[in-house]
Amino acid sequence: MPLLYAVKHVFRSWKLFLALLIGVVLASTFFAGTDIKANATAKQALDQQLSRVAVDMTATSNVMQTSQILDAKERVSTIQGVTHVEIVSSAQGFVVFNETGTMDYSVSTVGIGNDSYVYDGWLNKPVGIGENETYIPEDSALATRARIGDVLQVNFSLYKYLQMTTETISIDLTVKGFAKLDDKAYAIASGYYYYSTLMTDSYQIPRAGQGILLVDWEKTMQKLFNATNTIEPSSSIIATSMLIYFDHDALINAWDIDTSINNIKSLQILVENQLALSGMSSNVTSHLESILSMFRFMSISLRFMFTIVSLPIFFMAWYMGTTVSNVSFNLRRREIGLLLTKGFSRGQVQRLFLTETVVIGTLGGSLGVLLGFLLNPIFTGFSTDSFQTNLLSPYTVAFTIAFGIIIAVASAYSSAKKASQLPTMDALREYLPMEETKAYRKRLVWIAFILGTYKIAVFILGLNMTTILTRLAFGGGTNFILIILVGLFLVVDAVLNYVGPLLFFWGVTKLLIIGSTKFQELTARAAKFMGELGVLATKNVKMNPARSAAIAFLLALIVSYSVQVTGQLASEHDFAVRTVYNDVGADVSFYVPYANDVANISSIVTANLSSAIESSTLEYNFEISGTVRTLSLKAVDPQSWLKTAYYESGWFSGNDVATAFGELASDNKTIILRRAEASLLKINLDDSIVVYFGGNATTLRVVGFFGPEPIQQGQSGSFAGYWSYVSEELYEGVSSSVNPSARMLIKLKTGVDGANVTQNIRDMKLNVSSVQSFAERWKETQSNVYTVGLLDIQRLGTFFAILAASVGTALVSAVSMKERGREATIMSVRGLSYKQLLIMFLTENLALVTFSVILGLFVGFITLYGNISSNNSFLSDALILRRLVFTVDSALTLVSCLALILCSTILPIVIMSRRYVTKLERMVRLR
Repeated sequence: MPLLYAVKHVFRSWKLFLALLIGVVLASTFFAGTDIKANATAKQALDQQLSRVAVDMTATSNVMQTSQILDAKERVSTIQGVTHVEIVSSAQGFVVFNETGTMDYSVSTVGIGNDSYVYDGWLNKPVGIGENETYIPEDSALATRARIGDVLQVNFSLYKYLQMTTETISIDLTVKGFAKLDDKAYAIASGYYYYSTLMTDSYQIPRAGQGILLVDWEKTMQKLFNATNTIEPSSSIIATSMLIYFDHDALINAWDIDTSINNIKSLQILVENQLALSGMSSNVTSHLESILSMFRFMSISLRFMFTIVSLPIFFMAWYMGTTVSNVSFNLRRREIGLLLTKGFSRGQVQRLFLTETVVIGTLGGSLGVLLGFLLNPIFTGFSTDSFQTNLLSPYTVAFTIAFGIIIAVASAYSSAKKASQLPTMDALREYLPMEETKAYRKRLVWIAFILGTYKIAVFILGLNMTTILTRLAFGGGTNFILIILVGLFLVVDAVLNYVGPLLFFWGVTKLLIIGSTKFQELTARAAKFMGELGVLATKNVKMNPARSAAIAFLLALIVSYSVQVTGQLASEHDFAVRTVYNDVGADVSFYVPYANDVANISSIVTANLSSAIESSTLEYNFEISGTVRTLSLKAVDPQSWLKTAYYESGWFSGNDVATAFGELASDNKTIILRRAEASLLKINLDDSIVVYFGGNATTLRVVGFFGPEPIQQGQSGSFAGYWSYVSEELYEGVSSSVNPSARMLIKLKTGVDGANVTQNIRDMKLNVSSVQSFAERWKETQSNVYTVGLLDIQRLGTFFAILAASVGTALVSAVSMKERGREATIMSVRGLSYKQLLIMFLTENLALVTFSVILGLFVGFITLYGNISSNNSFLSDALILRRLVFTVDSALTLVSCLALILCSTILPIVIMSRRYVTKLERMVRLR
């Protein structure tokens, strides 16, 4: 009966429960969307990882009998779940070039079959490889030595165990072309099966140093097998790998990794058994299993991070529901009194209210599931599989509905309990004044305010308490009690990083609005120009301080959260862009293995790409001996380097960048010294330092400093990645005594595609390595599913938080206005016009909104600054540090947030005030 009554009452009085329902729906929608996004991101991340796996499983062996190898391949191919098997054999030898007649180049002759997946990634693949023909990967160093049509004599050293002598087997291979291989094809050809699973944006398989000759397994490699078997059957110069591929769709489930790993392990056992039956003893390695094991932990981490990001939205939904419930139950006092007079016990009344809440939570959670599914494209980034039903798993449905019930009950429990405990006579009264705050509540408020103020002060000062307190605990020995106290305080400080601003908001709003008359006095002063209406508005503010404090807390929290998230996203984007630019060095860059070739290569690149290049410069990197230790130097042309290279003025000190490099240009006996050496040697600006080029001492005048500041004075630090600058003119005079590497930096004209320029340089087939551009690297960075997924959920979280807070503010305002309906009607009948009524309500609400927005903006910017400063303290030895950045998009998001909050405050007042001025009242007024 209570359940039936509760359901009927909910649907009969739906307007009364609409406010709480909307809050539950918003929270449940975001909960479902977050889970969908987590599932989608996890699947995309796994697909991305799997796409980098060149081979699912490998079986390596030194078996020399081709019949055995082919039999093993046939057996493994019959295993259910295996989709492809191929054989790749390689033998290490030396190439004899005709012009020298010496064995001067080590190569790996790799035999692949006609069914090899190398052909799938061979962009300029031939119809096939003929007998004694070879193709060379075009980006290997060997490709710069050979020409199409050359006959390469490859020698293999075969050790004869019985005679204990070495015999050479030779094979002549005709170069038919140069193979353009993608990463997976090159991984198969080079044997980098394991390393292909580690390929990320920052790691790629090295190619330039590899000497590879691709030959046909059946036509050429078998001849080498036969030759070695004839001379020495037990020889092991040929290594054979069986590459095995599986049906990923049938074996791997992104949402059940444990079962997926077991499936791969079972297949590995079957593969090992079939290899044993064929007599082929092999070392079997499962690359898929390692990927899945790593992904399991990444998936857990992803969901944890999504949950952390979602907590502020869930908290706001709960707090909004609590505020709305307080107002709603206040409107139902007469109903509570009637139920009590009819014989309901207080426990029955409370259970009735909670049953209503469960109904609302169930309905809200169900609607949240539906909306989460309909908004699937937004949460999953409008991918082609946006409406995949497997993303909306039964677990998501069950957990979302349960979450809706929990949020609803948690929001209404306290209000329902207080409402059920009302004395019958008080419940029947038309007006019930607010109770004064109890003393213990005030103590809690002061504690929250003090803790929150401490954290805000730390943020303002930009301190990292972890670093400071750790030095305090361990700097003067190992005081056990001090270490324990510091450890406990660090735990509290870490928690306050997240809840400190929340405690500050709660404390400030409670103390200023409930615990004192300061806010009311401020409102009265602001409303003086309105005369009697201002006085009336001020009195109304004093009537509901608890509700005003709740609204102020909610608004300040959402404004602060919006500032933090939008600012953090903008700052992280700025940090990522600057990091990539610093890694590349300019728009485009490439290394030249032999510094003597860089001038010629530079002129070729500049001549061929003159329409795209705005400026270019060269860098020579080498090491020399200094006064006390080795110095890393970078020789540059000061003028062209400043025009081309990416740098930040904060990296340099002593003199500004222009002055320091101007000194380098005018005097080649100068140096921009690394700060670590300057601190260690106590060197100041314009002091001299002695360096040694090939044993010859040279005195250089210091015209500036480069690099991060050492943490402590005189500390050299671990700054191995940084260097000092000297002029290119100085380098030219000592180049014969150093062993440099060279890099060319290119700045492109506006609108030129860096990726195309990079590819053009690669197509020139120059003796260069590591050709990279900002455009390519940035695209790779944005393809990281894990990072992009976290940023996406933060953006969605901001949107839902703003929407939830705005809707919550509007609902609280509407319910509050409904509660004051009789008051508004009486004032209207007594002569207040619609305009006067509207001005009065707006005055008391806009004062609250203005206070909340200012408080939220202040704390939001301070918290953002503090978090950035704290993060930078962990990067004290880094050139690129995070900085507080607000882009146009961030500013627009923030302005939209403030506008939405303002509208959510004004519109309910406008609409409800209009409703109170009824036709009858207007008719009475006209008479």
